[in-house]
Amino acid sequence: MAGEGKRKLRQSVRILTGVITLVLLLAFSSVFYKQNHKFSYGEHLDDAVLTLSGQTVTLREFGYYIYEVEAYTQEQALKYNATDPLDYWNTHFSAGMDSQFISEIARDTAINTCIGDLVYADMAGREGRSLTEQEEQQIQKEAGDWIRGLSKEQKEVLGIEEDLVCEILKRKKLAKDFAYEYSGRADLTGYSGDVTELLSGGGDYFNDHLLSRYELKKNEKLIGQISFGRITVNRE
Repeated sequence: MAGEGKRKLRQSVRILTGVITLVLLLAFSSVFYKQNHKFSYGEHLDDAVLTLSGQTVTLREFGYYIYEVEAYTQEQALKYNATDPLDYWNTHFSAGMDSQFISEIARDTAINTCIGDLVYADMAGREGRSLTEQEEQQIQKEAGDWIRGLSKEQKEVLGIEEDLVCEILKRKKLAKDFAYEYSGRADLTGYSGDVTELLSGGGDYFNDHLLSRYELKKNEKLIGQISFGRITVNRE
């Protein structure tokens, strides 16, 4: 009986050792895979983040929206936890099917803002709207200020130049002015809530009546690899 007990004990030890070895191998493989497949932001700057009826926005251009959203959210993060702002970025808001982390909310905000700018600027152009020479000169100055406001590291990461920022700001100005005007003639019958939210990118009215006129394609794989809260802030 004693011999049988020892045999079973040795067998159990071998099984346990095998399980532990397998777990360690899987853990090592996971770490190795992540290290060798780590997303390199700079290698994708000219990849399309989204395309709206033929108009493509690359990651380089989308970097403007990433910076703006990260800068604002980081301010809130530092108020929430000055020593560990990532604590805020990783905060999860439970709201049923709409539950999201702050980082995911930031991502969606950047995407929806970009789409809103594209749609309203296009609508403005179709109605013959344009900026005045004075407005364009002011925007050129603002673009320079924006670039100079970046740290050396942020500029290197984003890979964005003043000329591109200037074009983005022109589009934003055109879109903002037209959206304001459009809000006065939009028929919001059947909708409730804040008018600005309804008409902004991602809003119910915007999606139903404006975005639906366009063909939108998102590069979900690329978008899913963008770690909001770690691109222009909290870099390791």
